[in-house]
Amino acid sequence: MKVIQAVGWYFPESSGGTEVYVSQLASELRQYGVICSIAAPHNGTSPYFYSHDDTEVYRYPVNTVWDLKQIRGLYPHDGFDEFRRWLSEQDAEIYHQHSLTSGCSLHHLEAAREAGKKTLMTIHVPSPICLKGTLIRIGAEACDGVIDTVKCGVCSGAARGMPMWAANLMARAPLPFSRFAERRLPQSRLTTALARPALVEAHRRNLTRLASMSDRVIAVCQWLYDTLAANGVPKEKLVLSRQGAFDSGAVTADSNGYSQNNVEGAALRVGYLGRWDKVKGIHVLVEAVRKLPRSVKIELLIYAQAQNKEGEIYRDEVSRIAADDERIHISDALGRDAVPSALSSFDILAVPSQWLETGPLVILEAFAVGVPVLGSNLGGIAELVQHGENGLLVDYSDTQAWSDSISALASNRQLLNKLREGIKPPRNAKTVADEMASIYRSVLEQ
Repeated sequence: MKVIQAVGWYFPESSGGTEVYVSQLASELRQYGVICSIAAPHNGTSPYFYSHDDTEVYRYPVNTVWDLKQIRGLYPHDGFDEFRRWLSEQDAEIYHQHSLTSGCSLHHLEAAREAGKKTLMTIHVPSPICLKGTLIRIGAEACDGVIDTVKCGVCSGAARGMPMWAANLMARAPLPFSRFAERRLPQSRLTTALARPALVEAHRRNLTRLASMSDRVIAVCQWLYDTLAANGVPKEKLVLSRQGAFDSGAVTADSNGYSQNNVEGAALRVGYLGRWDKVKGIHVLVEAVRKLPRSVKIELLIYAQAQNKEGEIYRDEVSRIAADDERIHISDALGRDAVPSALSSFDILAVPSQWLETGPLVILEAFAVGVPVLGSNLGGIAELVQHGENGLLVDYSDTQAWSDSISALASNRQLLNKLREGIKPPRNAKTVADEMASIYRSVLEQ
C-alpha cells in the first residue's frame, strides 16, 4: 500500500507538532507494509526532492507573494499545476492531508479526489472551525465551536480591532450585501468589515466541502471530534485517533539528572518546548515567574523556534521582558534527537497555551519520560492532564494563578513526587500507526 502524506510545512525548516506527527506516522507505518511519501509546499519556482528519516519528500513550488483571493482559497496558489502533475504520476492509492493552509488547501484535496485517490483529512488545529484559529471567544472563554454567522462575525471582527458596537453591526449585515462587498468592492478595512458574514459563511461551506471530499475525517482529540460532529461532519466519516508519543527507549528521568534535582533546596526546573507564537502563551509563563519573589528557587528554561517574522517579533518582545530576571533562560529550539533528554531534565513541563490545542504532542512526550505537566485548562491539554494526578491545570490567562502553581511546586517536593508517580505510560506512535493502517484498509475496502 502506498500513501501520500500532505502537510503545510515540513522538516528541516519547520518542526512543529504536525510535522513530528507526520514524520513518526510515515516511519511507523513501514512495519505494516505502508510506504509513504511526503508532499509539502515551499516558496520558490521549482520542485525538489530529498529524504527525511528514510522517507521521500517532495516540495512543490508556491508563490512568495499572495493575493487576497488566494489567501481566502478562492483559487489555488501559483505553481498548483506542478503539484497536480506530480500527483497524477503517483501510484499511491491514498492521499492523506494534515493541513489546511494556502499552500496545502482544499484545492489539493480536491485534486487528489479527481486523480482517483482515496482521501483522508486529519485535523490538527482549530482553524478549519474557527475563523480566528483559536476557538477563544473575544479573548475570554473557550467557544463551543459551532459556526454561527453572527457569533463568529462579532468575535472575528473584534479580534481585528473593531469596536464591539461595530463588530455587532457588521456581523448582522445582509449576506447578499456582504458577499458583494467581499467579491466586488475595492479592498479596504471597511470592505473587510462588511465582508465578515460572507467570510464566516465561506468558512462553514469549506468545512462542508472538506467533509464531502474526504473518505475519512480524523480528529486527534475528543473536543475536536465532538465539535466537527456538531458542525455537521457525518459521523460515519469521523474517526477519533489520538496522537502518540515517541518511544522513549533508554531515556528515563532517573538517568538524566532528575534524581539530582529532586532534593529539597534545589531550584525547580520548569521547561517549555515549542514555537514562538502568542497563542502558545510564553509571555504568560515569563510574567508568572517574574511575579515570584527572588527567594523562590526556580529556573525557567525556554527552547523555542521562531517560524516566521511574527514569531521573531514575539520572541524579541518576550526576551526584553525576561532580560532582568536571571532565573529565565531563553535558547533556540532543540533538535528532535535532543528532546527526550531535555524533557527528562525538567522537574515539570509548562504548556501555557492561550488557544484550544488538539494535543499538544509534547505533553505525551513528557509523560513518556516521567515528567508531569503544568498546563492551561483548555481543550486537548485538559484531556491529557488530570489535575492533581499527573500534573496541574491552570486558568490559561491568569498570570497570578500560574505564579501560585509554580510557587507551590517549588516549595513542595512531595507534590511534585506525587504528580510524577501519577503518570501512566502514554499512548505511543506505534499504536497510532496501527490504527491508521486499519483505517487505510477499511477505506480501500469500502
